[in-house]
Amino acid sequence: MRFYKKMRTTAVKCIGQCELDSPNMHLKFHQVIESRLDQIDEIVQRVMTRVRRMPGARRHLEEVTLALAEAVANAVIHGNRSDPGKKITICGGCENGRTLVLVITDEGEGFDPSGLPDPTVSENIFATHGRGVFLIKQLMDQAEYRKGGRQLVLRKRLS
Repeated sequence: MRFYKKMRTTAVKCIGQCELDSPNMHLKFHQVIESRLDQIDEIVQRVMTRVRRMPGARRHLEEVTLALAEAVANAVIHGNRSDPGKKITICGGCENGRTLVLVITDEGEGFDPSGLPDPTVSENIFATHGRGVFLIKQLMDQAEYRKGGRQLVLRKRLS
């Protein structure tokens, strides 16, 4: 089954390339989904099927799976406000045979990640939210917000 195959009836077949595409990017993937929570598990599994093929990726599968799921959930809930009319693009690949690159882009208004409270300080320890971005940054080697907070670029060294 090809990765570009239409997911059920709610995903959109995407033709095009990842913005960060380069000649050094291999095992590329590009998928667009509706902003629905019930799409998250399926898209994460589809992406992780591609990630598993990358050299050295097996050591990092749990970390990458959790970071990707959290990033997509944030894009659905916070970015696109669960509006199924808005799309989320997930693309990436293996850069230079050593680094996994994931790019998650939503169609929301964006945000300033520097304004997020630190979940490790005493007044936030028992908060029931606000740990997603912190968790992503702990699991990945690099997490960079672009496009006014609408795009998250994740990198994980595989070798």
